[in-house]
Amino acid sequence: MSEINITYPLDCHKDHSKDTVQNLLDALAEKYAIKHIFVTDHQCNLTGSGINGTLAIEDHGIEIYAKLGFFMAPFKSVIEKEIINKLNETFLS
Repeated sequence: MSEINITYPLDCHKDHSKDTVQNLLDALAEKYAIKHIFVTDHQCNLTGSGINGTLAIEDHGIEIYAKLGFFMAPFKSVIEKEIINKLNETFLS
């Protein structure tokens, strides 16, 4: 089983990050049908067809972990690249 494990450093307050990271979550939902449910103010569960994981907004950055099922495993590098690009677009703009 393939896994995605991304740590994205932040230089802003995590409360600001939650509002901003919504763009990433919306893009994942639209492109890959990955749904998110916030379980705390700064952590959400990610679920979709062949994907289960978490996104946590910490003081030092954003932690994204996801397990990819058999059919999603070939798209691992594409999904990782898209997540990082969206984070860069969101936080470096």
